[in-house]
Amino acid sequence: MAQHRRVTMDRRTVLQGLGAVTLGAAALGGGRALALAPPPGAVLVEPEVRQARDGLLAVAVEARLSSYRLGDKPVTLRSYDAGPLGRTLRLRGGDTLRLTLTNQLPFDPLSSLCTAVPVPGDNAPRGFNVTNMHLHGVHVSPNSPADNILLLVRPGETQHYVYDIPKGHPPGTYFYHAHFHGSVALQVASGMAGVLIIEGPMDDIPAIKAAESKVMVFQTQRFDALGVCDDYTTLMQPDSQVYVNGQVRPVVRMRPGEVQRWHLVNSSHFENVTLTLAGHPFTVLCYDGNPLPATQVITGLRLIPGNRADLLVKAGVPGLYALDGGSPAGIVAYVEVGGETREMALYDGPLPPVAMLKPIPGAEVTFGRRLEFGMAEGPPNQRYTVNDQPFSCGDAWAIPLGSVEEWEVYNHTAEPHPFHIHVNPFQMVSGGNVPPGVWLDTVELPPFERIRFRTRFADYTGTFVFHCHNLQHEDLGMMQAIQVRA
Repeated sequence: MAQHRRVTMDRRTVLQGLGAVTLGAAALGGGRALALAPPPGAVLVEPEVRQARDGLLAVAVEARLSSYRLGDKPVTLRSYDAGPLGRTLRLRGGDTLRLTLTNQLPFDPLSSLCTAVPVPGDNAPRGFNVTNMHLHGVHVSPNSPADNILLLVRPGETQHYVYDIPKGHPPGTYFYHAHFHGSVALQVASGMAGVLIIEGPMDDIPAIKAAESKVMVFQTQRFDALGVCDDYTTLMQPDSQVYVNGQVRPVVRMRPGEVQRWHLVNSSHFENVTLTLAGHPFTVLCYDGNPLPATQVITGLRLIPGNRADLLVKAGVPGLYALDGGSPAGIVAYVEVGGETREMALYDGPLPPVAMLKPIPGAEVTFGRRLEFGMAEGPPNQRYTVNDQPFSCGDAWAIPLGSVEEWEVYNHTAEPHPFHIHVNPFQMVSGGNVPPGVWLDTVELPPFERIRFRTRFADYTGTFVFHCHNLQHEDLGMMQAIQVRA
């Protein structure tokens, strides 16, 4: 609970989220590099990239215990591709992703996801070596062989996933990660995640296409003195360390005048980051993979767990600059500007419209809901709830295909909850520390506050979920199933 209090305090003391933030010259360092630069870490190492060819990307992902070093510490953690972060997958709208997931984790006796009637243990940490796969934020079918997070892949088993990405899918940054209820927090925190980039017309704008891409994933691996994490006590130990692609404060190199496109993902199981880069504003293209109508210039960016953003950054004068993650993360990386000047155009203007993100007027809404995020019992036996009920496979809400709904969600706890829904993004109406009208799939739900949004249940029938993306809260019951019916 000390962790939760720390996150709540962070919300009150850092920048406003996902919108323009006004900072004084002193806060921005007046555009100057660090006067006394601390020794930088290693140069940023990005994951291997797998690119779709001729409309298809076939990739094999292996979940296993892997030994490597995080900073100067040896660890053995659950992983994809034997390291702290999975490969980056790049596709275009209209492509197909064929993903084969093999579970090579040690034996686990768990034999079922959950029961129709909740029993003790359904909403508790468990099944740490049982897994499955979720494409976070991607608009695809929730049915097998696609984004079915209600199945389980036991040790020694293989699951073949097929995801047909719609041709008009919003282009931007997404990610894939483990989603077995009971082990989501521990597996994602350990590194069972990777970036997925969907390209589209926005990527063909010459000034955007010319920018070099950089993938940066913010992670919060936790481990004991032996370098392992096998329980929630270890997972939730006090520690402010935020890793970037599994590195401690890596260095991003840029030339003066160069423009880079940063694909940012907060895959932490619970930690917020609020990013500022002295003297360098951010030009935003997308929030949560959803392109804006036009670029937006901001000076600070807040990413809660599950958020992503696509930014353009233009390097200033030579020097070493700190990429600050706010409190308590502190400096998460450095930007080293040096070498020969490479003057590039920074795109500033309209972005191609996306039909799926057409604004939702009140007249289009067919149904409204009020719901509440809450908590039952107290530490150390707390359970998190939606409308006073912990998650159950047997009480999915029935929603007709084609419905357009407005939801009001109230947080009845003293902790923040990142609200996330699968399959369909939503357009904000109010709350969440974001401007009205922005499209997201994950939004901050501050303590004792409300959010309102509108969403279309379009294209796909099937069962999927919404939940808190503070992932231990999800494992402890703060999740609800939805069944969309024709």
